[in-house]
Amino acid sequence: MTVLVVGAGVIGCAIALELARAGCRVTLLERAVPGAEASGAAAGMLAPLGEGAPTAFRELALASWRLYPELVRELRERTGVDVEYVTRGTLYPLFTAEAVRQARAQATGALAAELGVELLDAAAVRACEPAITPAACGALFVRGDHWVNNERLVVAWAQAAVAAGVRLRTGTTVHRIEVDGDRARGVLADGERLAADAVVLAAGAWCGALAASFGGALPVAPRRGQMVALAHVPPLVGHCLHGEEVYLVPRPAGELLVGATVERAGFERAVTAEGVLGLLRAALALVPALASRPITRTWCGFRPWAPDDLPILGPWPGIEGLWVATAHFRNGILLAPITGRLMAEWITRGRPSLPLEPFLPDRFVGAERSWTRTS
Repeated sequence: MTVLVVGAGVIGCAIALELARAGCRVTLLERAVPGAEASGAAAGMLAPLGEGAPTAFRELALASWRLYPELVRELRERTGVDVEYVTRGTLYPLFTAEAVRQARAQATGALAAELGVELLDAAAVRACEPAITPAACGALFVRGDHWVNNERLVVAWAQAAVAAGVRLRTGTTVHRIEVDGDRARGVLADGERLAADAVVLAAGAWCGALAASFGGALPVAPRRGQMVALAHVPPLVGHCLHGEEVYLVPRPAGELLVGATVERAGFERAVTAEGVLGLLRAALALVPALASRPITRTWCGFRPWAPDDLPILGPWPGIEGLWVATAHFRNGILLAPITGRLMAEWITRGRPSLPLEPFLPDRFVGAERSWTRTS
């Protein structure tokens, strides 16, 4: 089977690698370089508990989180790339009695043992992170929250895919998905028609435009995320800190990532004064001593969002050979391993090993009016 995967972000690279392992002849098409968009504008957090995530998403996230230790080992063996896999866990600071009550319930839930969830009082929080604001009356500590260097991760995944036989074409813009009747035939890329048995749309926030190229409608919209990096030598923070309005992720190379905004700004590529100011205010509220640290860089990216905040995964309804893997929103890095595995299973074997009904593209078919109002 020949497969064209459109988009070489972390999702596209993961799918391409798994398809190649399954014996497919895969071409991975990317208009820039691997990880140039949402995959590069992330902090690399692997936090399966999520932010009030629904059950279906959480099960998918946990399945992917469980794959990461072996994935990291394999990518390093195959490519020599160290993706800076850090396993020190996340502190979620608490500031009210009600927040402590809710956290106590999480610390005794069904997943608490596997994820290493525990409730810390104020003294324990200060022992873990002396620089944290004294306003914190406790914290939920999730030892199972890990993080990676997302830029390195995408590079490693792309290299592993190429080593497995994937043909990577960078600087190649796909303008149209070629559909003949009820079957996908390939793509038109920079004036060249490329034929394939199957096409996978994994182009993130641009999947909506690709769907429109053959008359389809896919409710995927960009959500701009701005981020800031601060110099972090000597380090002030040892764990990932996740507040209500900001998260702080220490990188081994000496940076502290501060993120991230979620903005309806279309595809306007800009780092704004308002965005940076909001992030820095929230960061200083968590760790006041960061005030003297230099800003080393700022950047932004466009995360693919669907109206129900869930990924869109699976076959395009009514068109044989056309598949979609997008709308991972703020969880593309976390969900990439399971997405690659399940999509490859589906395409090559006819069914995935986990139920994915809540994520099917056809949940939006016939509902254009409802989702266009919210996009």
